[in-house]
Amino acid sequence: MKNYDAIVIGTGQAGKPLAANMGRAGMKVAIVEKGRVGGSCVIEGCTPTKTMVASGRIAHLVRRAGDYGVNTGPVTVDLKVVRDRKRKIVDSWSNGSRTGLEKNENVDLIFGHARFVGASEMEVELNDGGTARITAPKIFINTGTRNRVPPLEGLNSVDWLDNASVME
Repeated sequence: MKNYDAIVIGTGQAGKPLAANMGRAGMKVAIVEKGRVGGSCVIEGCTPTKTMVASGRIAHLVRRAGDYGVNTGPVTVDLKVVRDRKRKIVDSWSNGSRTGLEKNENVDLIFGHARFVGASEMEVELNDGGTARITAPKIFINTGTRNRVPPLEGLNSVDWLDNASVME
């Protein structure tokens, strides 16, 4: 059992800065993340969407360049390059956030799935195997979002897209 001043579950928009700030204030903090550091906004929401929208905007502006007296040739969009750019930006933000947490000497970044086993105690199923027990008087839940697949007849028989897969 490892004791902390605080445990934060999730590395999203609130979790990462909360854990980092508490660590800088001298508190010993565990932050538990089951996937990639950054949360839904950075990994599959806001950040990747905005990078792809930016590419679309550029294509739109270039196609309208003639309206402004700027002559260009045919405009094409290479979706593989757009997707690769999106992936690189997401990776950069996620890796940067992870590095920032790992450099904070008062923050332990634990990869796994946390569950309560008491009022101030958690068990973490570690992603690389095994479990860890951690405890703290303050526990912050910052678990983010996930899509819900509607119970539509026939949906399981077609290749459907969600917010993450549509960008891939």
